Amino acid sequence: MINPAGMSLSKGYNIEADYGIDIEQLGHHVYVGIVDSITSRVAAGLYYEYIHAEPKLGFNWAGGRIPNDTLTRSGHAAGLSLSTALGEKFLIGATVKYLYFNTTAPLPMGIVPTSLSLDHVNGVTFDVGLLVRVVPKFNLAATGMNLWNHGSQETATSMGLGAVYIPIPALSIEFDALTNFTGYKRAIYEPDNPLVVKSFAFHATARLGPGVEWLVANKVPIRAGVIYDTGLTATYVAVGSGYQGQSFAIDVSYRGKVSGGIENFVMIGLRYFPH
Repeated sequence: MINPAGMSLSKGYNIEADYGIDIEQLGHHVYVGIVDSITSRVAAGLYYEYIHAEPKLGFNWAGGRIPNDTLTRSGHAAGLSLSTALGEKFLIGATVKYLYFNTTAPLPMGIVPTSLSLDHVNGVTFDVGLLVRVVPKFNLAATGMNLWNHGSQETATSMGLGAVYIPIPALSIEFDALTNFTGYKRAIYEPDNPLVVKSFAFHATARLGPGVEWLVANKVPIRAGVIYDTGLTATYVAVGSGYQGQSFAIDVSYRGKVSGGIENFVMIGLRYFPH
């Protein structure tokens, strides 16, 4: 889902379905995908995701400032991913995806139009990924995401970096960093009218976090991590567990803000490995 090069790490079929809910925003996230890395040397994956949320935010419009209102963010994405191994140490991959997302805000009664579009995207973009097996127990990864930016927060051009150390087969120690180059805009207003936006200035932000996974009895994963987001000035904790069998796996995870606001997100996933 993040780095397409990872599809070539192992051989097999993987059919996955996930459902997540953001409790405060009444947000729903549905994901389905399939990966085939056994039929040919080139691994292939298809996915579809749907998102609908109702966050509460303030915004400016031509009639003034609305300090807090319920917005609607909804849309879907679909993509095709391919990856392959270049020798023993290098894996590469790419994803082409179509996105349609819209974030709208209601305007006061009697106003025409009745709503204001705050963010919209309807287009195609792509990701590229690289994974390097430095030594048998240590991997590095890099991903360039949304390299065709459509001027939307949904297609923010970003770069992800990751490292994982596996001292023993049951233990993984990881660190991830995500730099968002175009997802955050600061409005620059006209000097004589603080309600009129003159232009926008982009500023890069980062999301950083370590994580660990312990696989108990080769069947029950226990995961925990911490995330710090410089753009939101927020810190999250994330925990997860599940069951991993030969033909299927179940995952349950929770992510919550511990500073910078209140947010609780729960996700459950089911994976099936047909033989």
